[in-house]
Amino acid sequence: MKSRSIPLFAVLLTLLGGCQSVTQLSVIGFNVESGDADPNYIADQYIQPIQGVDFWGFSEVQNQGWVDRFETAIEVNNKADFKSVLGSTGKADRLAIVYNSNDFNLIKFEELNQINIGGSVRAALVGHFQVKSTQQEFLFIVNHLYRTNDQGRHEQARLLNRWAQKQTIPIIAVGDYNFDWDVKNGDYKRDPGYDLLTENDVFTWVRPQEIIATHCSSRYNTVLDFVFISRQIKPRSASSKILYPEADYCPDTSQKSDHRPVQATFILPKVQP
Repeated sequence: MKSRSIPLFAVLLTLLGGCQSVTQLSVIGFNVESGDADPNYIADQYIQPIQGVDFWGFSEVQNQGWVDRFETAIEVNNKADFKSVLGSTGKADRLAIVYNSNDFNLIKFEELNQINIGGSVRAALVGHFQVKSTQQEFLFIVNHLYRTNDQGRHEQARLLNRWAQKQTIPIIAVGDYNFDWDVKNGDYKRDPGYDLLTENDVFTWVRPQEIIATHCSSRYNTVLDFVFISRQIKPRSASSKILYPEADYCPDTSQKSDHRPVQATFILPKVQP
């Protein structure tokens, strides 16, 4: 894997416990609004210009054709071969992972069917990956939780928390969680699902410095799309931002998604044996 410039590298090594080797990862979660968007327009305008991202987690993907189009767009400005995994649940609103196969090996993938309550929405899509240069392993998971069923969404958050507690390697979780974190008062006004997912510090939100609504809505001024990391990844090594914050991104149109993508960058340490 090509080395990247990391500010205050020596300081970070100390903060990360003196690890001998570290990997910087960049990920994006993006709900691409299947059924009311043009994948070609999204690919050209909002995916192709972005460089240096290792993993993309897409939700509301219509089919493999959409994934292939996004993969091609990613490769235009990135000198790497990207590959994809498409989930099997959600009908025309599926989940997908697109990853840099030059630098990362996909060991296996699975779908957490227990998260697909009643079999009517989406099973979480989990990829088990390995960094080629360091052999470090981690899990990259894409979620899209219930919107219209509060009880179902909260149960999904509980189940994800319980699943994560059993994992022994780092987890990066992206997606549309529908937690309605209020832009102005989110510390006090948010969906209980957020607290159920992060209970006992199992997950930590990589919180953007500038918080804006990730969904174009006249009813809600909230964050629906998040990047979470498990406790093995130091929050101090992480940062995130909500992309395309310009006011004219909203309102929604029939060409683009009604969600903004969210990007996070962090240090994945190689733990000493």
